[in-house]
Amino acid sequence: MAQNYSFQKIREETASGTKEFKPSVVIDSLQLIGFLSANFEISETDSSTIYTFYPNERYMWGGLSYRMNGVTEKRLFKELENGKYANRLLLKKKLNQYLKEQAHNKGYPFAEANLIIDSVIKNSVFATVDIDFKNQIVYDSIEVVSENEIVKVNYLQNFLNMPVGKLFNTSDYLNIPDKLKQLRFIKLTEPPLIEFSNGRSQITLFVEKIKNSQLDAFIGLVPEGESTYVTGQVDVSFQNLFRRAVNWQLNWQKYSASSQFLYTQLSQKSAFKTPLGINSQFGLLQEDSTFLQNSFELGVFYPVTESITLGVSYKGIFNNLIRDFDSTEVSQNNDPFRSSRINSAGFSVAYRQKETYPVLKSNLYFILNFDVGLKTLRNVENLPEEWSNVPVRSTNYTGMIELGSQQKLSKRFLLEEKLQMGIVENEALSHNDLLRLGGLQNLRGFDRNFFYTTYYAMLNLNYRYFLDNNSSFFLLTDLAQLDNSIGSVYAFGAGLDIKSKNGWFRLIYAIGSEIDEQINFSTAKVHFGYIAVF
Repeated sequence: MAQNYSFQKIREETASGTKEFKPSVVIDSLQLIGFLSANFEISETDSSTIYTFYPNERYMWGGLSYRMNGVTEKRLFKELENGKYANRLLLKKKLNQYLKEQAHNKGYPFAEANLIIDSVIKNSVFATVDIDFKNQIVYDSIEVVSENEIVKVNYLQNFLNMPVGKLFNTSDYLNIPDKLKQLRFIKLTEPPLIEFSNGRSQITLFVEKIKNSQLDAFIGLVPEGESTYVTGQVDVSFQNLFRRAVNWQLNWQKYSASSQFLYTQLSQKSAFKTPLGINSQFGLLQEDSTFLQNSFELGVFYPVTESITLGVSYKGIFNNLIRDFDSTEVSQNNDPFRSSRINSAGFSVAYRQKETYPVLKSNLYFILNFDVGLKTLRNVENLPEEWSNVPVRSTNYTGMIELGSQQKLSKRFLLEEKLQMGIVENEALSHNDLLRLGGLQNLRGFDRNFFYTTYYAMLNLNYRYFLDNNSSFFLLTDLAQLDNSIGSVYAFGAGLDIKSKNGWFRLIYAIGSEIDEQINFSTAKVHFGYIAVF
């Protein structure tokens, strides 16, 4: 039975002009989903025009065949078998998906499909889908147009997955702008340009350099009793060494008179003409006169999608005691110190990238790291008896989750949030195995590595007001729940980031305290320095 649809439309037009209703569009839509004999009637009243639509009988596929480059093929789509509704809209959707997967992304960007209606008998439609792949296209070289050479062309072709001679992929070409955003030292100045000639594609990229390498230097003033001592920190980051997107970082900090930390990392995306990235790290920590810890990591990571990256790595941590402990120290230390070696396998998942500096826009990122390995105690025979009653070998577990977001609340206000959780566990847990918190990177208002804990949950908040597009003033709040021996701690303060032509001047003032303690302003931390960008 025919189904009738009616609606009213006021005939009077406004001064600005109302878009004219076209009943043919409705008829075309009905015919696309199988109502080939759909029609309509028009009736008039004093104030309106009424369109009544009659879909009538819905047609079925009586026979749908496929011809691929002139050769008849078997059925392609189960949903469009004989006896199914003659839904050309569904057929078009299926054909577009098929052409994308089997042709446009496999070297045939000009492939197309045409529907030929052979006959219509009663309510059955007999048709042929003619698919023509046309000419095969492969990648030729990429031309990069910029004032100076920013990145090596052969590296860029590998990074974009467009080596010379590979079959052209339409999706990869359309994804060039998003892909290049992963390289923080380069940006497009206009859309990519493509030309085809003699079975080859020539892609031209118009780019310019983004200053994103950084040199940060901070001086900290930390009161201790009636005196104040000076701490220091240097952070260096090069984003594009050798013009092959090699990233090198160096972080050094002296956070007390006899404690300092050194960390360096070298990584590259799409290394050795593969989609795999490589990562290597080395760290050195001297904690007062108690222990020395060095660590390393070697790993690879793979971009599953433009936003999600998976990684695996091998890690080693070596703890060495640098002095002996007398019986009084042994009895007073709840967490023993032990020399040890930990060899572990690491697994990581990352979603997007966090911003390297304050930007007035919304963003979300996620990082998950999990390590499992074998811990072996060293020099057990030299340990005090109270510290040696644990297994020489034990399984070590370490996990960390970081979820960060920032929301643009108005034209000038930005809310930055970062939630972090971490845990470490093994049967022979030592003080020098514990997770360390405190300092400018996590719990502001405390010295670096002020807290040692087996687990933590921490929330960092910045309420940032932008004075212009780059400079900003912010209030900060840090909240953390540590293991039972410590409890809850918090910090608050304010900071200022002033953008100059070649970097930022940064000033941060923060006070930290445990929940059940009174705030002591004499322990406040002041960090100031200059971040050079080049």
